[in-house]
Amino acid sequence: MRQYCPVGGKGRPPPVPIPPTGEEKKMGKADFPAFVPEIDLLDQRSWLWRDGVQLQAIFVALWQLLANESALSEASSKGLHGLLGFDGKIFLSTVMPDELIDKLRTEDYFNLIENLRPDATMVPDNYTYTDVPLYQSWSQTIRLVSFAKDFLQLDVPAIGLVKGANLLQMDWAIRKQVEMGYVSFAMPARELFEEGILDDFLPYVIRILKRSRKASGMNPELLLYGVGQRLERYKGISYSNLSWFLRARHGEYFKGGLYYDLEDPAIRFEECYCDACNGMMPQEIIDLWLDDKERGIRVLAVHNFLDLSRRRK
Repeated sequence: MRQYCPVGGKGRPPPVPIPPTGEEKKMGKADFPAFVPEIDLLDQRSWLWRDGVQLQAIFVALWQLLANESALSEASSKGLHGLLGFDGKIFLSTVMPDELIDKLRTEDYFNLIENLRPDATMVPDNYTYTDVPLYQSWSQTIRLVSFAKDFLQLDVPAIGLVKGANLLQMDWAIRKQVEMGYVSFAMPARELFEEGILDDFLPYVIRILKRSRKASGMNPELLLYGVGQRLERYKGISYSNLSWFLRARHGEYFKGGLYYDLEDPAIRFEECYCDACNGMMPQEIIDLWLDDKERGIRVLAVHNFLDLSRRRK
């Protein structure tokens, strides 16, 4: 990938640099577990703690609240912990559809975070397109870093974002956030994974964070957000997705971090001894599904969560 220098260029002014804040602080660390399930705020079948499953932390998507006025009103009144009845850590995801991104200013985020009271929040999301002029993608990268500077004012830990249209933009955004004191990072990677180009970016991101550890003395952590399966070749990173639940709703079964249709002969007659299955085979989950679909979905959702949680960082 050809690197690009953002400074100068015919007919294009250089981007505005981000000056030192003068208020650098050591940002609180999120301490991600190996797998942090994202839940569906509007589907209580994904609220596994109600079924007695022990969860250290969950992700909640801000866009779901913005798209549902009644849910936002209740969550703002009770706080996320009060709304969900969950006593573990709640991380707020700001990854959202593009049409919502431009509607929120810094003060809007601050008001939402004050009312929702998460234990940590991502800095605001931005657009990332590789097929637009580079000055546009650089302006979005600078916007991300500017938001990260604003979020230093929060009393809750903020999670930096790893985004950019190319490696140079990702490198610059990470280094600027590290300079501000950020130590926890999330990399929204669903589209990169689905397009088969995640391996072009992730090893480089991991190297940048390792270098920042030596330079800053901090120990950064990285969470891969939105990738629907485990990538065993990468060690020391965490994962978060909603796939564990979405695939359960469609009758898909995780084994070893990969998903299969329940009728796939590779897994259909293999017994599973996780706390959800207790010796059941996928064929028996199919039978359960046909007899009581809701119970079948719940068993499959818990199984999928447990399988993805089994990986150690």
